[in-house]
Amino acid sequence: MDDILNILSVILIFSGLIFFMGASVGLIRFPDFYTRMHAAGKGDTLSTILITAGMAAQVLSHFDVVSLFVAIKIVAIAVLIMLTSPTSTHLLMKAGYDDGIEPFTNSGKGGIIELGGPFIKSDQLDDIDSKVKKKGPSKKKSSSKKKSVTEKNSS
Repeated sequence: MDDILNILSVILIFSGLIFFMGASVGLIRFPDFYTRMHAAGKGDTLSTILITAGMAAQVLSHFDVVSLFVAIKIVAIAVLIMLTSPTSTHLLMKAGYDDGIEPFTNSGKGGIIELGGPFIKSDQLDDIDSKVKKKGPSKKKSSSKKKSVTEKNSS
């Protein structure tokens, strides 16, 4: 049993290191702030979870009550990282967007469409409202289908 957990531990830790290496290559190779943050956030979260899972498996290879509590603490750390790392990456990307960092596109135009949300500024709201008014109301086919279905049901 010890040998199986040791092998599992080595596999998990080694695969976590490979994902860390992939994240660092992504930081070097990707063209702009947003793709670099994506590589760092995804690679960091997954690799840290894999490494902590490998450490928990290593601790459990010498099973007793103390090692069980240590493994539970390691899993709790992994869960905390899994919850906080994507949130912090998202907020850093949002701060970059608020500072005016444009994403890289082949056409040279920014590719972010503002959808609104709690971080939107009041001057951006006016721009969005004017864009929506220019488009005009959209015609929905589903509402006419609903009317015809209700008319058939009522007769």
